[in-house]
Amino acid sequence: MNDKATNSPLARSFLWLGLTVTLFFILYIGQKLIIPLILAVFIWYLINALSFAIRKIKIHERSLPAPFRYIASVAIIVGILSIFFNLITQNVSAVVRVAPQYQAKIGPLVDKVYSWFPFEEPPPIREFVGQFDFANMVRDVAAALGTLAGNAGLISIYVIFLFLEQRSFNPKIKAITASNIHENEVAKIIEEIDKDTRTYIGVKTFTSLTTGFISWGIMAMVGLDFATFWGMLIFFFNYIPTIGSILATAFPSVLALIQFDSPLPIIAVIGGITATQMMIGSFLEPRLLGSSLNLSPLVILLSLGLWGSLWGIPGMFLCVPITVIAVIILSHFPQTRPIAILLSGDGNVEGPENRI
Repeated sequence: MNDKATNSPLARSFLWLGLTVTLFFILYIGQKLIIPLILAVFIWYLINALSFAIRKIKIHERSLPAPFRYIASVAIIVGILSIFFNLITQNVSAVVRVAPQYQAKIGPLVDKVYSWFPFEEPPPIREFVGQFDFANMVRDVAAALGTLAGNAGLISIYVIFLFLEQRSFNPKIKAITASNIHENEVAKIIEEIDKDTRTYIGVKTFTSLTTGFISWGIMAMVGLDFATFWGMLIFFFNYIPTIGSILATAFPSVLALIQFDSPLPIIAVIGGITATQMMIGSFLEPRLLGSSLNLSPLVILLSLGLWGSLWGIPGMFLCVPITVIAVIILSHFPQTRPIAILLSGDGNVEGPENRI
């Protein structure tokens, strides 16, 4: 009787609900340790992806030694991250200092846009825009990035231990599945998950970096204020598909409307950044990633709200990579593949159809 009650659908539902609530409670109270761990896994995958790319470089038809590849990958990533955080730190104080001046110009700009349309009673956009404190938004983003930079020591320790454990992953998996007739299938699935995850992190970082660099070039060419700062934010925002691209385009575009009186630099900034986002986001990235970033826009919004409420701004930056990696993993098992299809944008997810 008790066994039947325990195995009933209602009991299982309550069990899963309790486990889910417990999991999110742990994620919330343990964020100071979990966020650096997730970033460490992200960097670890990025180092492996870069090392795999360097492996393709041939000298006298021989690949570079593995230790050299990993040392070069670590040096490149550490150097890029150091440059990013230094540039952001140098620009944040200047942006915050002039933010009130820019915000004061938004009201007249909205009135100017109203004059272009035959509104009998203009919508209350000016009041809505006035509720945003641009300086505080910049401070919050900068504080979140500063917190991540401040955890560099803990992240480095996690990365080191991940590399120390890396060689033992496969033996442990083989030991777990030693008595399982599907040992080869399990190993193949894990290998494919690892490959897809490494590809996603590597390609997404490459396309975000390319987008940020091209956008910085356009903004610097027309003389937009704080072009370096906006280029950095565009790089980070592009880890959030759709919404991140909109925000990455909106901030510099509004600043261009405020800063310039001539239409040519305004058109160059808005048109150039929008065209860059469209070319890379709509053409280059899908070709490189296939359907591994095929997320529903509603899922992205829900992920932003969920992880943002749990972990604040760091959660908003990490939510989509976490969700994409979850979809990659779920798509490789027949029991969880329906969940991956529900999370996808059009039901087309990569992964084998017939699995264990």
